[in-house]
Amino acid sequence: MVTIKQVAVHAGVSFKTVSRVVNNDPTVKNINREKVLKAIKELDYRPNRAASLTRRKNSNIYAIIADELLSVPYTFDIIRGAQEIAWQKNKELLILNVNETQASIDRAIKSLLEYRVEGVIYSAMYHRQVAIADELKKIPTILANCFPASNNFPCVVPDEQQAGEDITDALIRKGYRRIAFLNLNEHIIAAKGRKLGVINSFKKHGLPLDDLHIESVIIGQDDGSEISTSRESAARVIDEFKPDAIICGQDPMALEIYFVVHDKGMIVGKDIGIASFDDWGSIPQLLQPNLTTMALPHHAMGRWAMEYLIEQRTDIVHHSLPFKLIARDSF
Repeated sequence: MVTIKQVAVHAGVSFKTVSRVVNNDPTVKNINREKVLKAIKELDYRPNRAASLTRRKNSNIYAIIADELLSVPYTFDIIRGAQEIAWQKNKELLILNVNETQASIDRAIKSLLEYRVEGVIYSAMYHRQVAIADELKKIPTILANCFPASNNFPCVVPDEQQAGEDITDALIRKGYRRIAFLNLNEHIIAAKGRKLGVINSFKKHGLPLDDLHIESVIIGQDDGSEISTSRESAARVIDEFKPDAIICGQDPMALEIYFVVHDKGMIVGKDIGIASFDDWGSIPQLLQPNLTTMALPHHAMGRWAMEYLIEQRTDIVHHSLPFKLIARDSF
């Protein structure tokens, strides 16, 4: 392995100058910086991060605790957003995926303390309330896509109400007036916020609420599981309520409802409009016609959370970020 002293000899500078270049010290003269960078490239030198960590006062390491995050495709964008900011600021990012067991979380926190991380993003699979271990109070921590049971940690979350209002506004602007909203489990945060947004849009446009039908088709069970009545509910609502557009609680539900519409001999985008939420993986592009949906702001949440940590902010904020309307051909 090439050493820092060998780089210094090759560049004709002191090893302290090489160290300052490697650590992005802005006071290094440009001519010396160019010599060192040239030597690093020619010798294929790679810094020993472990040794550097033992010498530095600050670790420059940040972390994401991913609470079941890796089980849903679009949540990878939280990691990508945080990683972009970390790279821009020359920081390391450690990712730990945990489940809801206390043992899993305790082990992750122990690792973070051992690595001397300077900040933590605690991110959940879906927008919900979480209980955060007191041990994390030892490290600057911000929650992403979730919020604390007590107002003792900052957080950044998606603006569910704005999403419901925006997608309904888009339908109304296209001329749709009789709309059914087949919602998620009514007990979850996303369902509550989106329902309120849909209603607000109808009121804002002065439309009668009699022309708006809302029901939950993802239903919670006593054992904590969920069942979907999407197809049955959609078929009944189309026959009885006769909407000219349907808003789906999430894209996988929209996929099912496309089948229902097809079975009834109707054409999506012509006989009935379909809209949805989440921009879930490849589903919106695979559906024909392509599905118009509200994209969750996971990438923006990851960036915002990392910037909050690196700026060393200490204010306890509950910050909401907007969804983005991805307009396609389904209405």
